[in-house]
Amino acid sequence: MKFDLELSTVKIYSHLIHLHQLAKIDNRFVKEEKRYLYALGRKNGVSEKEVDEILLEASEVDFHEPETIKEKIIFLYEYIQMMLVDNKLDEREAQMCAIIAERMGLNRGLVGSMTNSIVTAKDEEEAPELSDHELSLYISNPEDLL
Repeated sequence: MKFDLELSTVKIYSHLIHLHQLAKIDNRFVKEEKRYLYALGRKNGVSEKEVDEILLEASEVDFHEPETIKEKIIFLYEYIQMMLVDNKLDEREAQMCAIIAERMGLNRGLVGSMTNSIVTAKDEEEAPELSDHELSLYISNPEDLL
């Protein structure tokens, strides 16, 4: 949950709903995933109550594609974090992240690269996330990090 973005309300709601859909792809929605959604909501000025209401009222919501490479990389990073937050790497979630990457015009190989960096950090008992520096590298040179 790094790098603040200036997002429209529609884009924030869409992103939260699609993160929730990703979390449920393995037919489970666990407390770690809900906490992560709440944290992202708070980061974007959306209360926990509002997040709950958004998810309850959600139906088919258009995917509001990020516009800049920075937004795309951060969104992808947040999808990958959602995929990993329950400490279970589900193939369906990984495939969905790859599809999302492609839909945003990114190379699907970025999913594996970013996931590997996060898991490696966790294995080395560091925080299971990318550092600000690593995220900056992905934003400035995404194709170079495959």
